[in-house]
Amino acid sequence: MPTEQHPFTSGRWRENINDENILNHWFISRNEINKVLSFGFMPSQEVESIFLGTFPIWEIVSGPRGSQNLEFFYGSVVNDFWNCLGSIFNSNVSTVINRITILENCKIGLTDILETVVRSPENCSSDSCLTEIHYNDILNLKANFPALKNIFITSGGRGSIANLKANKKSVATWFRDSVTNQQTTGFNQTGFVKQITINNTPFNLIYLYSPGNSANVAIQGVLNANNNFNIPGLTIRELRRLQWSYFLNKYHTKFDGEIDVTMYRHLVEYFESN
Repeated sequence: MPTEQHPFTSGRWRENINDENILNHWFISRNEINKVLSFGFMPSQEVESIFLGTFPIWEIVSGPRGSQNLEFFYGSVVNDFWNCLGSIFNSNVSTVINRITILENCKIGLTDILETVVRSPENCSSDSCLTEIHYNDILNLKANFPALKNIFITSGGRGSIANLKANKKSVATWFRDSVTNQQTTGFNQTGFVKQITINNTPFNLIYLYSPGNSANVAIQGVLNANNNFNIPGLTIRELRRLQWSYFLNKYHTKFDGEIDVTMYRHLVEYFESN
């Protein structure tokens, strides 16, 4: 199987952007032999928070152009990531520029943990089909953006983060594996938020409900087990939106969303539980 390079670092996505101000936020760090160390869309030197994903679906890495998918992070038409953010920030998300505008306005970065992968079978869009070849170095990203302290992830769950296994692939397990040779603490914690350290550098690792359809059964299970948190008509999409809003509001100081979840006592208690 061929090795795939992330379309952010390969230049494929960059070709769609004509605005020089946006391209100035296209961060790629390389070593002396031009190998990528770290990368991400980082709209400000003062970025405190990033969303960390896994790797794009094959259609927007090497597939034909012109589909409904948008060539940027979380660009799949069936992924609810941008709809959720757009709802929180009351913003249009129909174009890549719309989406980049949200990141710039709220000073949130966006990147993936995998920079090159092997995909087997070739046209599989599941994380389970990926084998990591080269990781994004988050400590290198931190060195270039010293204010970075919050890492939001949307796969991995509330439980402690296991070592990488073939049947447990997620951004959380890949992230842990990427720093396996470093001194780390906190990955064995449970709860939506884990205070981790890597070589004594602290981060808040914050799990947000997955925006993928495959997570809907598990999220519905949370609703059922908690009697909808005593909120009449609470849906999967609305629970996701409330949870994202709560943790963005708590940890990201540039947050300017319009959703106040503090009125929902049972929901807040659940978000804060381990």
